Amino acid sequence: MTSAQRTRTPWAPMAATALLWGSAFTAIQVALPDYSPASVALLRMAITIAVLLPCLFLGRIGRLHRGDALRMAAFGLTGMTAYQVLLCAGEQSVDAGTAAMLIAASPVFTTALGMAFLGDRPGTRGLAGLAVALTGALTVAVTAGGGSGSLMGALMVLAAAATQATSFALQKPLLKRYSGAECVFYGSLFGMVPLLPLAPQAVGQIAAADGHRTLAVLWLGLGCTAMAFWTWSRTLRATTASTASLVLYAVPVAALGLDAAFLGNLPSLNAVGGGLLVLAGVAVATVRKAPPKAPEPERVEPAAAERELVDSRR
Repeated sequence: MTSAQRTRTPWAPMAATALLWGSAFTAIQVALPDYSPASVALLRMAITIAVLLPCLFLGRIGRLHRGDALRMAAFGLTGMTAYQVLLCAGEQSVDAGTAAMLIAASPVFTTALGMAFLGDRPGTRGLAGLAVALTGALTVAVTAGGGSGSLMGALMVLAAAATQATSFALQKPLLKRYSGAECVFYGSLFGMVPLLPLAPQAVGQIAAADGHRTLAVLWLGLGCTAMAFWTWSRTLRATTASTASLVLYAVPVAALGLDAAFLGNLPSLNAVGGGLLVLAGVAVATVRKAPPKAPEPERVEPAAAERELVDSRR
């Protein structure tokens, strides 16, 4: 890809990705009255697998090597099972916008894991940014925890952010050999396994649920996962990972707007202030100086761009 081809920022796929990911928080709250958190997670993964299955038959999703099965399973159990169940459980008492602001603190946990197990050294600027982000996350959690149920919900969402960070660390070496679609497909397969005993309950809830709540579950698998992966891949093909990372900061904004538009939830000023601290702290900690321009930039493959983005979030 030439330099001229990379000058135009792909605003359309970036905006679509932020809206799709942001809509997941609202869709979860729409579905929860008629579905349990585990059922939402199970059905979301099942729908995602069904949508990506043709890619497997067409050869666009490669075979999982035996040596990577254990790590892929760990990625699925943390990034798919634990993350989705904890997030859905937290959203039973925390509004969608607040949950999105708490999840935005995931890089705090990612960096902490890197420091503890990988010997990463974020430096003074990184530590200061992470401290600001953590302060913002705690502000959001305390503000959301007006009652014991809300506080527990906020803590569950923070736990979901921690499991997401763990899944990023597990996924990092996998992205050297697998595309994002392959990780989502195989991660969902492994992630479904511990929830399969609850399949009869999920089917029963489908039969009893209101139609719009079932549509919300369908949207989680089709729109928030499968379609979002496609728009995200287009973003990575058209621009650098550092530019694409702007999507991550737009997701809480999209979630807040959708939550207000569809559910009428308006966060308090303290919660919004805490969310801004989270985003500012993460930006300070993770945004790096641009490297010197090369005479002719090489084309960045989607999988390589994903690895670059994962690195930038640490």
